[in-house]
Parts: sequence; C-alpha cells; structure tokens
Amino acid sequence: MKAIIIDDEQIALDVIEIFLGEIGGVAVVGKYKRVRDALNDAVSLQPDLIILDIEMPEQNGLSAAERLKQSCPSAEIIFATAHANYAVEAFDREALAYLLKPVDKQRLAKAVARASMLLTGKSTALVQGTEAAQPEQLKHEDSTVTPLKLKTLGSLELYTTDGKLIKWRTKKTKELFAYLWHHQGNPVYKYAILDDLWQEYSAQQAQRLFHTTVYYLRSMFKAEGYPEILSYGDERYWLNVSVLSSDIDQLATLTNDHSLESRITDLKSILSLYGGDYFEKEHYTWAVSRKMTLHTDYVNVLLRLKKIASKEDQIMLLYKLIELDSDNERYYDELTSCLEEQGETTGAKQVQRMKEELQLS
Repeated sequence: MKAIIIDDEQIALDVIEIFLGEIGGVAVVGKYKRVRDALNDAVSLQPDLIILDIEMPEQNGLSAAERLKQSCPSAEIIFATAHANYAVEAFDREALAYLLKPVDKQRLAKAVARASMLLTGKSTALVQGTEAAQPEQLKHEDSTVTPLKLKTLGSLELYTTDGKLIKWRTKKTKELFAYLWHHQGNPVYKYAILDDLWQEYSAQQAQRLFHTTVYYLRSMFKAEGYPEILSYGDERYWLNVSVLSSDIDQLATLTNDHSLESRITDLKSILSLYGGDYFEKEHYTWAVSRKMTLHTDYVNVLLRLKKIASKEDQIMLLYKLIELDSDNERYYDELTSCLEEQGETTGAKQVQRMKEELQLS
C-alpha cells in the first residue's frame, strides 16, 4: 500500500514512518508538515492510506480528511492525535482508526492490516461470488489434495474428506483458524491477531497463548494429512485456503449475479446452504461486519429470486425470509396471500397467527 503522513511535528512523521517500515507492506510516498502540500500532491500520488494529525496550526485534520477523500476516494483514513475528544467526529468521517499519541505500534499494525483487508477486497459481497485477492506466491494450490469441507453459516464446523467432524483442541484454536480463514489466504500481521484474539491479556501472556494455539492448529492439520495449511513469513500468518471448500463459496457460485435467473432451479440448495448467519453461534466480534454484509446480500438475492419464482417457490422463499427477518410483517402478509392462492388455508391461518403473536410481543 502507498501511504502519506501529515503532522506538523517532524518527530511524529518520523516515528510513524519507522513503525510502518517495521510493520511492512506499506510504502511511505509522502510526509507533510502542511496540509496544503499534501492536498497538492494527493491527486497524483493517490495513496491507499492517509495518516494525519487533527490539531494542526494551518488546517484542522478533520476538514483536511474530507478534502483528501474527495481527491483520493479509495484511500483509508487513520487519525493519529494527542486528543481523545475528536473520536466521534473522526468516525463520522468514516475513519478506519483513531490512534492516540504516542502511537502504539501494535494498534497501528492492526489498523494497517484492516486497511489491507479492505483494499484487497477480502469482504467480498455474496452476490458477486468473487474470490478475494491472493498473492500468487501464497496460493499453494494442489489439485491432488481433496479439500476439507468447511461450514461457516450458522456455526463453524470442519469435516474431513470422509465426513468426520474435526474436533478442536481449544476454543482459541478454533477461533484462530476461523480468523485466518476469514482473511482468505492473505497474510495477517501477528500483532493484529494478538490484538483481536487476546486483547484482554498482557503482551507476554498473549504471545505465549498465541504460539501454543498455533502449535495446536499445526498439529491438528498435520494429523489430518494437511501439514502445510498454515504458513508464516515476515511476522505474518496465512492459511492455504485452496484446501478448504466452504458453504459460502458454494452459495456464492449458486447466486452468481450474472446467472441469477437460471439459478431458480437451484433454489432448494440456495435455501438450505444458508443455515444461519456467518459464525452466528461463535459470536466472534471481528466477524460482525462481514456477517451483516453477507446477511444483507443474501436477503437481497432472495428478494430478487422471489420476483421471478413460481407461487410454490415464492412460498419457500417467504418462509426463509421470515426466518431471517421475523419482525418484517410484510413477509407474513405476502406468505398468507401465496398460501391462500395455492388453496393452503390451514397454512395461511398459521402464518397469520404467527404475525399476531409477533404484534403482541
């Protein structure tokens, strides 16, 4: 990623540049003590990441961020400031992170990792069915290896090729696997992992627990015949996702936007694959954003399918929509109407009772 840093203090510019160099994956293409100089260069530089102070003598960093986003709409903004009272305004401007000075290297690393994820398209929309970008040297694809079956919708379950449910040594072993798979084969900085999975522990305890969990994860996959699924390099970890076949991948294929109308024949598979929200039973906080995105995209797919479906298929779709959004009274009314048209009066009455119970609650 390309980054520019804006701060009226030279030492702050230098410290952040040093940290970025140690974190890796970021090229500092500009350092500025004056906002107007950064604005002049931003159009031609088109940085991926803009790190700036807020209280500067020439121009407030909040207003500067708005102008910079106009010139560089795809850039992610990180505020680094000595003042905590601007946080709400910063996030109103869709800031990626708000770091207090002196800037903590681990928190900066976490923000950089998040920016990398956003800029490389890891949070892929379900209806697009696109594969997240992966560096060629990290794919390790092996067509001779039979992929493990991964379930992520509703709960996290991993199955061997003969259908055996894999047992996790600890809950954190399971979560570390989920976290790395969530990043779709892209390298994740070690300190970003520590901050997301072991934030309640001291740095020393977190490091010890992390390395123990990595050992458990490697041992588990080695025992199943996948010794190279977890890789490490330059203080980053990543999974070889080519040996995993997930329900999300299957669902993305079935709901591909370019052939949605032809997919009405796969309706039962589309409905059955979505067994719940993304890691719903695990309650991983770092997965909330993608969970919401996938849920919204899936509902939109069902609504589009409903427009071209037969009455019989509309009934199945509406039952699923009620399951996903039980507070939406419109779905109950539409389902009642469809059932009545099909002569299913008993079912129609049951749906109306469900609606009445919803209103009473």
